[in-house]
Amino acid sequence: MKIVLHLLIGLLAACGAAMAQPAYPAKAVTLLVPFPPGGALDIVARALAEEMRKSLGQPVIVDNRPGAGGTLGTGVVARAAPDGYTIMLGSVATHAIGPGLYRSLSYDALKDFVPITQVTSSPLLVTSSATLKAATLPELLAAARAQPGKLNYASTGNGTAVHLAGEMFKSTANLDVVHVPYKGGSEAITALMTGEAAFMVVNVELALPQVRGGKARALAVTGSSRLSILPDVPTLREAGLPGAEVTTWFGLFAPAGTPKAAVDRLQRDAAIALQTLKERFAAQGDEAVGSTPEQFAAFVRTEHAKWGKVIKDFGVKIE
Repeated sequence: MKIVLHLLIGLLAACGAAMAQPAYPAKAVTLLVPFPPGGALDIVARALAEEMRKSLGQPVIVDNRPGAGGTLGTGVVARAAPDGYTIMLGSVATHAIGPGLYRSLSYDALKDFVPITQVTSSPLLVTSSATLKAATLPELLAAARAQPGKLNYASTGNGTAVHLAGEMFKSTANLDVVHVPYKGGSEAITALMTGEAAFMVVNVELALPQVRGGKARALAVTGSSRLSILPDVPTLREAGLPGAEVTTWFGLFAPAGTPKAAVDRLQRDAAIALQTLKERFAAQGDEAVGSTPEQFAAFVRTEHAKWGKVIKDFGVKIE
C-alpha cells in the first residue's frame, strides 16, 4: 500500500510539474543576425522579427553578432541553450559556403542546427559605381581588362555569398581585379557609392536604393531570369557571361536539440509573417519561401554539397 501511495504521489508531482511548465513561448525570443546592422540579412531579419512578434505574442529581439563571414555569430547559436529562445537568421554563407571555405569552424553546419524554414531566395546584382565609366556589363569587362590589377570589387566580408559570387564572376570573365572585403553590407555599399570600389556583386535589397538614386548602376542579374522590379537589367547569360549564375537564400535555424514543438511553432509563425511580407520582399528582389522544417533541412544538405564543390572547382580561398 505504501509503495502504491508513493507511486501515486510521484505521478501527481510529475503531472503538477508538467502542468506548471509555461506554454511556448513564455518570454522574448532572440533572433541572432551574424552580420552587422544595415546589411541585406539584417534588413530581412528586422522585418521578419516585427511580423513574428504579432503571432508569437512575445518580443523577437534582433541581436547582431558579426565577424568571419557570419561564422562567429553562427557559432554562438550552435552553443546556445536548445530551448527555442535563441534562433538565428542564417544564410548560404553561414551554412553552405563557410563550411567549405574555413578549415576549422566552431560549429558543424549540418549537425549543430535544426532548420526551421527557408525565409527568402534571391539572385544578386552585378553593379558598378556611378563614378566608373561603365554603364553596361561589356563596358565593365572592358574597363577591367584595360587596367589589369587596378580595379577592385567590394564584398560584405570574406566567406560571404557576395564574396564568392564576386570570385565566380572574376574567374568566369577571366579578370585581373582585386577583392576588398568590408565589414558588412553597409560599409561595402558605401565604398561602391563613393567609387572606392569599382564594382560589386551584391544583394538586390542592398543595391536597389543606390541604383534608383543614381549612385550605382545595375549591370546584370545573377539569376536565371530578369527581376520584375528591374525589367531592363539583363541576366548574366543575356549579357554574354554565362557560368557565374548565383542564387542566395536566408533561413531560420535553432540549436540542435530544440524541442519539435518550439520548432513547429516558429515555422508556423514565420510562414504567417512571410505571407504578410511577400509583396514587400518582392519589391526588394526577394522571393518569400516559408518551407517546412523537413523541406528546409533537405535543401540545406543539397546547398552544403553544391557550394563545397563550387569552392573547390573555382579555387576560392580566404585572403
